[in-house]
Amino acid sequence: MEIDEIKAMKNFFKNDKFVQLAGIEIAQISKTQAVVSAEIKPEHLNANGCVQGGMLYTLADFAFAVLGNFLHPITVTQCGHINYLRPASTKKIVATAKETERAGKNTLCEVVIRDEAGQTVCVCNFNGFIKELDRNELLEKYSK
Repeated sequence: MEIDEIKAMKNFFKNDKFVQLAGIEIAQISKTQAVVSAEIKPEHLNANGCVQGGMLYTLADFAFAVLGNFLHPITVTQCGHINYLRPASTKKIVATAKETERAGKNTLCEVVIRDEAGQTVCVCNFNGFIKELDRNELLEKYSK
């Protein structure tokens, strides 16, 4: 039986109500990257009319969670750092996560968020703790 990896990860995260309320969706998953996106609504904007920093961080953290749990179930964030480069004021933002290192039960990941014009809005770095579960077991369980 072929496992639909994107479906499995969407099912795994379906109980993440905060991400659902924020309107964040998984767009792509592979062994090299995860891509998540969000359509920007008025409730995502700050007083200046730009995407609120907390929304950007949530998008980045979720991109990291998707990739981390796809590669190394179960992975949880230990530390996250965000560098804001420019305001986002487009109707959609996209975060791309790529693992940069793996050492024992730690994974390091870089997440870049871009606006619709492809401009980098912010760059984030995450350190995650890997709880060592079988990847195939997780994908099989949630692909149904």
